Amino acid sequence: MIMVDVTVPSIGRQYNFSLEEQAAISMLIAEITEVICQKECCQLAGSIEKLNLCSYEQKKILSPAATLSQYGITNGSRLLLV
Repeated sequence: MIMVDVTVPSIGRQYNFSLEEQAAISMLIAEITEVICQKECCQLAGSIEKLNLCSYEQKKILSPAATLSQYGITNGSRLLLV
């Protein structure tokens, strides 16, 4: 497990997450959105498949089929959910 900061520009908030670095990024996006929607008492508008997780440091959109470890994402990394 690694600790990362996830910024969500659409709601103007940043969250700290403990994520499994070997899990598929598509699964992590689903987990992140579920937690945020519960915390903010909101519902996701649109399809979860259209969301992307991006790396601030690498300035890349992370492939949904890859893992965080494949991108070298480590503790303290900053991610963007768009």
